[in-house]
Amino acid sequence: MFVEVKARSGYHFGGPLAAVTAVKQRKLIRMALDYLARSGLSGRPCCFDVVGVLIRDGRPELEVVTNAFGAGW
Repeated sequence: MFVEVKARSGYHFGGPLAAVTAVKQRKLIRMALDYLARSGLSGRPCCFDVVGVLIRDGRPELEVVTNAFGAGW
């Protein structure tokens, strides 16, 4: 399992979860598959959780999406 964390101080450019676009997901999948290959773990399924952190009044608000996307085989 891999976790991507995105933080934002507001919604000016969308929320933190909106930053994990399809392009970003493809990049994360490529990096994860490369890591697994280099670690001798090729062929293992992997999934990604995404944590969005929104800072409001100096306090973090968290939103967690488990199994947000996977590498697909």
